Amino acid sequence: MKISLVSRAGGVFAAAAMGVVLSAGVAGAANGSVSVSDNSGYASWLENGDTLTVCDSKADGWGVRGYIYRPYSGDPANGTVLIKVSDPSSDGKCEAVSENIDESIAISIKVCNYKGSSIIYCEHKRLR
Repeated sequence: MKISLVSRAGGVFAAAAMGVVLSAGVAGAANGSVSVSDNSGYASWLENGDTLTVCDSKADGWGVRGYIYRPYSGDPANGTVLIKVSDPSSDGKCEAVSENIDESIAISIKVCNYKGSSIIYCEHKRLR
């Protein structure tokens, strides 16, 4: 009888430890990138350094804008913007901004083409 109690206690402890390991993984590194749906540019996020880089790769009169944001639960394509970076031209230079983002919050990356107030061809992806 003592053996089964020890076994059961060990199993409960192992399950609890696994839960701690799994929940700790949420705040891990979340590098990622996403391309505009017409492949005219991209945005990339580097977790170590909290840097959003945006590159316009097509000379079409449209710029490329990237966002790091906290997604809305009912609308994951939109949310509270934490970082916004724009690359207005395909001059071979990308634009980047670094800002410390708390690793315990959910974030997504979004990229779009823009011209003035018009925004088209957006794509997004959850990072963490």
